Amino acid sequence: MVGRKRTIERRKHKRYKAVGGAYAAISPNSNKIGQIIDISMGGLCFKYINTENKSEEPVNRNEESIFLSSMGYYVGDLPFQTVADYEITNMPSFSSMKLRKRHIKFTDLTFKQLFDLDYYLKNNVSEPLKSLLNQNKS
Repeated sequence: MVGRKRTIERRKHKRYKAVGGAYAAISPNSNKIGQIIDISMGGLCFKYINTENKSEEPVNRNEESIFLSSMGYYVGDLPFQTVADYEITNMPSFSSMKLRKRHIKFTDLTFKQLFDLDYYLKNNVSEPLKSLLNQNKS
């Protein structure tokens, strides 16, 4: 553990690994769609291909809501705030398009959106992710 910082888990909600085939799409004026990596009642992380080759950093064009979809399940129009968005550099790339990872947190969800998100989680996650605190203890 030389050079490794201890991190404090700041999430309020347990994160879960998403099942294969679970996707997130940012809308209305964005072309960012990708596979959900993990998700909770507080937010999610997904990877996507940056199709904007003109610049290294993707442009956030009035991104207001995110839509979640998988086999037979859909949750739409969830307001969010981007926490982090960065290029994944540890994977080989065979094209000029860059793979990116985005972390978002949900904001101002209505009761119906919370209910729909809870139902989506119950049917589209495989297992709880181990907390960073528990990983540092071992």
